[in-house]
Amino acid sequence: MKVTQPQTPAEWDAYYDLRWRVLRAPWNQPKGSEKDDMESSCYHCMVVDNDGEVAGAGRLQMNSPELAQIRYMAVDLNLHGKGIGKKIMNALEEEARRKGAKSVFLQARELAVPFYLSCGYEIIEKTFLLYDTIQHYSMKKNL
Repeated sequence: MKVTQPQTPAEWDAYYDLRWRVLRAPWNQPKGSEKDDMESSCYHCMVVDNDGEVAGAGRLQMNSPELAQIRYMAVDLNLHGKGIGKKIMNALEEEARRKGAKSVFLQARELAVPFYLSCGYEIIEKTFLLYDTIQHYSMKKNL
């Protein structure tokens, strides 16, 4: 498995499809809901398997010169526990450092909190409830 960035139209389609399948489809959200108006100004990262299939995806946006935010983290549900998420986090954090960020912020789904804790993030506070069912927590890590 390798860490890369989507380049071709087919890679972008596969990248966004994974985000939709993992983060939106289980809650009956429409295609397109896996994107927002900041896509073109962000750093995108994905892990592809040996067959070129997208196994994981994540996005980094700069909220200020010193604060980066990780969004849209998604790993194929059949591939959890194989280190894919850590590969993505390492790549996104490295890019944040390269851009001058001093810390990284994210909104974690409750089920993902243990993963982010294992990556060195700390819970700031309990925040919003997505789709009336998915509790989120603000988390932060100093780089």
